[in-house]
Amino acid sequence: MLDALHGRVVATAPDLLLDVGPVTLRLEISARTRAALPEVGAALRVYTELLVREEKLELLGFARVEERSLYRLLTGVSGVGKRLALAVLSALDPATLAHCVATGDAEPLQKVSGVGKKTASRLLLELKGRVDVFLPTESPVPAPAGDPAREEALRALLALGMSRPAAQRALSEAGEENLAVEDLIRRALAANGER
Repeated sequence: MLDALHGRVVATAPDLLLDVGPVTLRLEISARTRAALPEVGAALRVYTELLVREEKLELLGFARVEERSLYRLLTGVSGVGKRLALAVLSALDPATLAHCVATGDAEPLQKVSGVGKKTASRLLLELKGRVDVFLPTESPVPAPAGDPAREEALRALLALGMSRPAAQRALSEAGEENLAVEDLIRRALAANGER
């Protein structure tokens, strides 16, 4: 219904107050969005998410469209609601969260207020392969472009169901010496914890 709003900043804490024409709207925001806000009185465009509850309407604001997309993915995870999703977005930027999911690293998630071991594991499991778009685009594979053995090994790892970032990291950890495709795959699987 509402995709974005453009208005003037009235206040930034605890919520964002935005003058939009003759109306002032209150938007809940993450700490990351708050840090990106301009000073009071400045013009601002925010991406929005409207939550319709039985007893009230709630409006959330996001400085970047990527943050809103990640919010939607987070709230799609069972047991994760608005408050917890905003806490995760406040603590971790999209690239860091995507890296945690791709590598299976639950530790940064467990540092978020309200995220325990169980919830962190659920987030890693249910977001697997869904947040790769937030990873930086540069490839961590140290091999020169056009290395046929590494390219073939990468295709094989992808065919085995490994995500591209995980496969690239695993190949990176397989070593830089010239290896046959089979040896590269074997080392990459071992580096990724799969036997």
